[in-house]
Amino acid sequence: MPARLIVLDVIAVLAGAIVGLFVVDILGWVLFSLSVTGMIASIGRWIIVLLTVGLFVFYYRLLPPTGAAIASFFTGVVVPLVAEKIVFGSSLPTTSLLFLYVVFSVVALFTYRFVRAGGKRSDSAKGTTRPTP
Repeated sequence: MPARLIVLDVIAVLAGAIVGLFVVDILGWVLFSLSVTGMIASIGRWIIVLLTVGLFVFYYRLLPPTGAAIASFFTGVVVPLVAEKIVFGSSLPTTSLLFLYVVFSVVALFTYRFVRAGGKRSDSAKGTTRPTP
């Protein structure tokens, strides 16, 4: 695997985690009056979202695109939700957390896919074509 694709994957994971967590923190602050500074400063939450979005890389390497998107979506919802309830002991109701992490999953997945799409587009710039799936 070329180093360029590894760097692109790292950037996509970081972007997905940062943008997804930022959106969840803002929504939590607006809708549920949560402290944004406490949520952003939590090292544990950063580790959870980075690992969660990091799993997207493996899904997209092992599964077809549709299966990878579905697996990534459910991983993006379930892993942070369980961690928030069990590890961090959140006082929010499960339905509120479910809403927040569905939004996180969608935003993180779209951000990951947007950044990751930059690597595939470069083939057409070189004059080579690939069959469309």
